Amino acid sequence: MSDRAGTKAIGRAAIQGSSGPTLARGAVAGRLALLVGILVVVFGVVLPRLVDVDAVKAAIEALTPLQLGLLGVASATAYVASAGPSRVLLPDLSWPRAVGSDLAARAVVSTVPGPTDAATRFVLYRQWSIPAESSSAAIALAGLLETLACFAMPLIAVPGLIGLADPIRSQSLVIAVIGLVVLVAAAVLLVSVVRSDGTARRLGQWLDRMATRGAKLLHRTPPSGIAEGVLELRERSKAMLTSRGRRAFAAAVVGKLAWFVVLEVALWSVGVGPAMVAPAAVLAAMAVVGVVSLVPVTPGAVGVAEVLYVGILSSVAVPGIAGQLTAAVSVFRIAQWLVPIPIGWLLLLVMRRGHAADLLGSADAPSAPAG
Repeated sequence: MSDRAGTKAIGRAAIQGSSGPTLARGAVAGRLALLVGILVVVFGVVLPRLVDVDAVKAAIEALTPLQLGLLGVASATAYVASAGPSRVLLPDLSWPRAVGSDLAARAVVSTVPGPTDAATRFVLYRQWSIPAESSSAAIALAGLLETLACFAMPLIAVPGLIGLADPIRSQSLVIAVIGLVVLVAAAVLLVSVVRSDGTARRLGQWLDRMATRGAKLLHRTPPSGIAEGVLELRERSKAMLTSRGRRAFAAAVVGKLAWFVVLEVALWSVGVGPAMVAPAAVLAAMAVVGVVSLVPVTPGAVGVAEVLYVGILSSVAVPGIAGQLTAAVSVFRIAQWLVPIPIGWLLLLVMRRGHAADLLGSADAPSAPAG
């Protein structure tokens, strides 16, 4: 298979799955219907029972050009920071391309079912002549480090929680302990896999068994080649993780903190200052939501994140500002989840130079290998 055909096949396989393009179109329609349904339930049923919708609307409409400008600058900074791990892991990837591919991948995975974010990144990296081995290793490591960064957030929030009252302090401390355990366990596992071929093989075999059981429960065809894929990934990513792993993890944490700044600016814009809800409590809320969002209940945690943010922040803020908190969370989620979708798709069309069909594939395209 040629390099171009292989690239097309990887993108197609991730989007279409094993049932072909007909299922992909139905899955896309189902994903969009699910998103619309979730938004209707959350903003039309759940939140109106908790807050004054008119107050939320008034708070958003009262945003000044200065406040909107600051929100735009903070959000743009967060978009750039979110691409940091990929930029660190792939030195040949320029910042504009790192940011563009990151936004495009997040836009695609928010609307097209499957591991389409990885497929999008791979197609773009290969277009820019980044070797397939480096591309696949960087995509896997960046996703892993971004996930682990969620568990570092509670640890960062701990010093500021000392003076806060329960229950947020107790809950956040529990989350911090869990985060510490997960981080230590993940670090030990990563070092063991990198240093030991046997450990990598055993991990791959365990993942293969878990994936087979999960596929049987879902009545799907069990995946193949997982154990071999783990060994191959170990060889590809060993040098990358050793030389740039720590810096990439630090970049992932910075990316999470950049979104904390966006939420703080959103709170300030609707009149909620540090005296009304402590920044440490906001960071703790982000940590809780980040950890919960690791479970893929809904695409991009839409609906789940909004309700969690409003509930947690309302429990630790001064009374009577639920409407302002909801307005701030709404603005924050628009910047974090909604705005990147059209921007990312537009960037994808521009970066693919009119060849987006190579990513989405066609019915007569060749199949990709299982790995």
